[in-house]
Amino acid sequence: MSVIESPRQATAGLHRLPTPSPSPLIGPDIAAATIGIPLTALVLWLADGGWSLATSSTSGALTGIGQLAGLAAGLAALGGLALASRMGWLERRYGLDRMLGWHRWTGMIAAFGLAVHAVALIAAYSMRSGRNPFSQVAFLFGEPWMPAAMVAGLLMALVSLTSWRRLKARMAYETWFHLHVLGYLAVALALGHVLVSGSDFVGNVWAQAWWIGLYVLVGIMVVVGRFGPLLSSLLRPLRVTRVDPLPDGSMSVWLGGRRLPRLQASAGQYFQLRFGVPGLWWNSHPYSISSAPYAEGLRFSFRAQGDDAAAFRRIRPGTRVWLQGPYGTLTAERAHGTPVVMIAGGTGIAPLRAILENLSATQRPELIFRTSAPGNAWFLEELRYLLAQRNGRLHVVAGPRIHLTHDPFAASALQALVPDLATRTAYICGPTGMSRAAARGLRAAGVPQGNIHTDRYDY
Repeated sequence: MSVIESPRQATAGLHRLPTPSPSPLIGPDIAAATIGIPLTALVLWLADGGWSLATSSTSGALTGIGQLAGLAAGLAALGGLALASRMGWLERRYGLDRMLGWHRWTGMIAAFGLAVHAVALIAAYSMRSGRNPFSQVAFLFGEPWMPAAMVAGLLMALVSLTSWRRLKARMAYETWFHLHVLGYLAVALALGHVLVSGSDFVGNVWAQAWWIGLYVLVGIMVVVGRFGPLLSSLLRPLRVTRVDPLPDGSMSVWLGGRRLPRLQASAGQYFQLRFGVPGLWWNSHPYSISSAPYAEGLRFSFRAQGDDAAAFRRIRPGTRVWLQGPYGTLTAERAHGTPVVMIAGGTGIAPLRAILENLSATQRPELIFRTSAPGNAWFLEELRYLLAQRNGRLHVVAGPRIHLTHDPFAASALQALVPDLATRTAYICGPTGMSRAAARGLRAAGVPQGNIHTDRYDY
């Protein structure tokens, strides 16, 4: 459909906050740390006689395998905690969704490494002592910190099992989250075993200092990244300043407060919000900014549904809000000033509507908005206004999926709406299935993978 001039947009007259500068961290910095830390651990193991032990006999080989697997598991566990620490400088570079994807891989490496570590060492010790594996486990149970290490291994196995996608999909997010927190306890319990029995810690002062420093560094990252923003929010909470209804019964909530300029948010990012009303204060929810950040407030738009729907309706001006963030790298800077195509589905329009404010007329944004019904579409008047100011066009694809006569995200359908599609930078935000279908259609239409940007916050 064509874009027409609309009334004044909802954010007219507000004062925009400056866009924060990008993180100075560059890719080679992360690559150096990713490669350098495991290499240092390997060098310390070799310096401690690891290779001589591993080549001395069959039991020595099993011991070496067990030690290396333990080192890999320990480093993967620490790396996973660092990735989930939500340190701002790291998140601004790579985005929380990408880091949590890496976090999943580190969790699998840690779980597999722990399994190999336990099996290989039990087999090696059994060969030396002449005990069967079960007797050997019973014997080891009496070693200092060994029971704690075994509990840590079981907890890590539980965390890994509940992260399996098919099992995770059957669990409530809150249940999965609280089980996942056991990973912190697993690392803490394993630390005593590492200090007392770890091969690099026995008589090697430099290795002890290096490993302890690594644990301390990751611990600081977790405390500062996870609890620093929450503490700051608790001491200086924002408050709801306005609540606006949306067409399908959803709502937009404006937040304001003195702490607002310090948040350094960009259009397209999201926060974890806790509203100070019964039923909502104990749990955080991820919500995208639905307008560019303004000195007068941040706007969040979301659908109040499910078990918490009644609690959301109790939100009023003056309600306290505690938030963590911002997160995400789906910002206008990714386009580098090139022409843009945006594909939104349902509530995914919120961050894309915010990004529109940061685009210029030379980028001629084309917005494809997939919605179940025209009457349920958010921000139509605002979208028309913003696009008209930027030489853009709005295409609304409405109706239930079963009523559509074609695939709206097939390459031919997308090219019919946007003929120069292959030359544009693409932004996608919506349900996972829709986002994947849109990405496939864009790639088939000739859009390079590097020009397709999306952000997930349904982790």
